[in-house]
Amino acid sequence: MIIQSDWHIHSECSYDASLKLEEIANKAKETGIKKLGITDHLNFNDEKFLSDLKSSAESVTEYQKNHPEFILGVELTPIAKPEFDYIQKHKTRLGYVPPVTAKPYDPEFALTKEQLSALGVRYAVGAAHWSLDASVAKGSLDDINSVIKEWYRQQMWIACDDRVTIFGHPWYNGQSAWYDDFSVIPRSMNMDIAYAIKENKKYVECNEGVLCAPTTTEKFRRQYAEFIRELFEMGIPVTYGSDSHSQYASCHEEMEKILADVGFKDGDFSEIKEVDFWF
Repeated sequence: MIIQSDWHIHSECSYDASLKLEEIANKAKETGIKKLGITDHLNFNDEKFLSDLKSSAESVTEYQKNHPEFILGVELTPIAKPEFDYIQKHKTRLGYVPPVTAKPYDPEFALTKEQLSALGVRYAVGAAHWSLDASVAKGSLDDINSVIKEWYRQQMWIACDDRVTIFGHPWYNGQSAWYDDFSVIPRSMNMDIAYAIKENKKYVECNEGVLCAPTTTEKFRRQYAEFIRELFEMGIPVTYGSDSHSQYASCHEEMEKILADVGFKDGDFSEIKEVDFWF
C-alpha cells in the first residue's frame, strides 16, 4: 500500500467542510491509513476564522485522547497584506476596499507560528488559493501567463516562509486554468519552486484533490503525477494529502493506481518527522 498517512484533511470545523472526526477515523481504518492530520482552513485573521480554528483545536485535542493517530495542523492561505492590516485594525473584513496599486499585493498569513502553537497547532500546510495580483484579482483567465506568473510568485513566497511545514497542492487552481495540460507551466518555474522547497527543508504535498478533480484530463493527471515523482527523485520528501472536505478517502483506490503508474511504491511517502513538528 502506497498511501499510509494523510496530512491534509478538513473537518466540520472548517467553513467549507462537513467531515466528522469519527467518520475520518473509521474510513482510515478501513483503508489502512495510520496517521491523520486535521488541517482546517485559516484563510483570514478575522474573528470567524480564528473561532473556527479554536473549535478545530478543541475538537482534535479531545478526540486525540482515544485516537492518538490524529494530529492538529492548519492550512494557511496567503492573503493580501493590506487586507490583513485592515482586519488587524478593525477585527473584520467588512468595509475593506482593496487599495489601487500597479503592483501585486504582498502576501501574509493570518497568524504567527507562536500564535498557532499557542492554540495547539503542530504544523502547517501552506497553499495558494487565489490571486493577490490586482490585475487578475477577479480571477480572469484571459491572460493565462499572468495567472501563472501570479501563482509562481505566491508559491515561491510559501516555499520560503518559516511557518510552512508542507508546501500544499502545488499549482492548484480553482478555475482549472491548466488542468488540461500541465506543460503550460514553464519548467524553469517548477525547478525554482523545487529548489526553494528543498533549500528551506519543506515537505511537498501530493494532493488527491488536484489529481482527482473532475476537471482534470488524463493527460494532466499523468503529467502532474510525474512532476511530483520528479520532486521525490530530487530528494524532496513527499507527503500525501487527501484534502478531503465532505467524503473521506473517496479516491483512495484511484490514487493508488495513479501513483503506482509513475513509480511510487510502499515507503516512498513521508510522515512528518518529530523534529519538524513545532512542539
